[in-house]
Amino acid sequence: MTLVRLLLVLIVIIALLFIVRPDDSATASFVARADQYRAAFDYRLASDSLRLVITRQPWNATAYVRSSEVAVDQQRYDEAVQYLDQAERLGASPIGVETIRAEIAERTDRFEEAAADWQYIAQVRGVDDDYRRWVNAHINAEQWNEAQAAAEQWLKHAPDSPAAHLALAKVIALDDPIGAKDHFNRAPADQAQPFVWVLDDPDRAVRSMLLGRAYLSQNDLVLAARAFNAAIEANPAYAEAYAYAGFASDQSGDDGQALLDRAVALDHDLIVARYFRARHLWAHGDLDGALSDLQYANERDPQNALLAAEIGRVYTQRSDFASAEKWLTKARDLKPDDPLGWKALAELYVGRMYGSREQAIDVAQQAVSLAPNDAEAWMWLGLAHLLNGQRGEAEQDLHQAIALNPRLAAAHLHLGRLYGRDTDTGRSEYERALALDPDGPIGQQAKRTLELP
Repeated sequence: MTLVRLLLVLIVIIALLFIVRPDDSATASFVARADQYRAAFDYRLASDSLRLVITRQPWNATAYVRSSEVAVDQQRYDEAVQYLDQAERLGASPIGVETIRAEIAERTDRFEEAAADWQYIAQVRGVDDDYRRWVNAHINAEQWNEAQAAAEQWLKHAPDSPAAHLALAKVIALDDPIGAKDHFNRAPADQAQPFVWVLDDPDRAVRSMLLGRAYLSQNDLVLAARAFNAAIEANPAYAEAYAYAGFASDQSGDDGQALLDRAVALDHDLIVARYFRARHLWAHGDLDGALSDLQYANERDPQNALLAAEIGRVYTQRSDFASAEKWLTKARDLKPDDPLGWKALAELYVGRMYGSREQAIDVAQQAVSLAPNDAEAWMWLGLAHLLNGQRGEAEQDLHQAIALNPRLAAAHLHLGRLYGRDTDTGRSEYERALALDPDGPIGQQAKRTLELP
């Protein structure tokens, strides 16, 4: 009998060894902690936590999925794919894996592949956002017929969805304004309104131009570029269409120089063409060319506060701070209730430490009072307080900036400076700034600080 009992105990123990996997509670807490780190943009700590989970539980498919998400956040796409492959082998949710694959395809500009992924996801899961991303992937691939077919499938799946009506209306508006108007009337009114009044214009060039501007207002850059090009095709002498087409091209990461030059050649006095070309030249390091265009535009519209502010900012870039202050003050005085001029002055007084510390705090406080929900205004106020030695006020202001915009890399950079690189909190803030702006100037400043001996 004793032997039988022993055998039974051994059988139970062996069964438990097969059923219960060690460290289940501990690894679950590490996964949760990794999610918290990721939400706070602490991607290194998130990766470290997940790596520990994978070491303890190499069969944990969830940990591989989470690791792939963190790798995507860090733009390490090959590594993310390797994690996804392993997660798939371990039986992770196919929809979860495919969603991340679609994200990677979108981020690496493989839009046709992304469209195929989103089609599968939409047909399995069937929520509005999946269909929206399926349509948008085809739009980004400039596959207009496929985008229309995807929107129609969405509408067939959810005939009462205002978002589906909006998507289809946007896709067909250029070629079928009558049909688009019907769908816009069933779409959310605030998003449809910029389009509806445009569709009745009988002039195709003007209608396409106005549609392009409506798309721009909702950051639909590919659709905007398509509309502007249609306006140019309908009227090859349409300077404004060339100007907006060049701007849309620049905003998409392409080179709009030729289109902008053509716009200026067609109409030397077209202010919007001069302004967009100045932005292009500025972005490409030609400060003299940018200043020339802005000053030309300003001579024809001297009461334009935006032009004055941009001239001041170019002088700031050239380190001609006296001229910058003159133009930025003019911009502020032309529109004293607009936070733009105050923020530009704060950039000069705080960012370039020109003028007195009292001036820096005064203009930043005015920017905050005019735009209390503007994260950048709070950041300038925080930095002004930091420069004035008011560390407590600076900390509060910078945290307010981050509360309004958690992705504002510059605010994290300045918090890192406030706390110091040698503290855990300070180092974490520098790492957040780098994670949020890995290839930009803020991220590079953070990287240089982190790499100091």
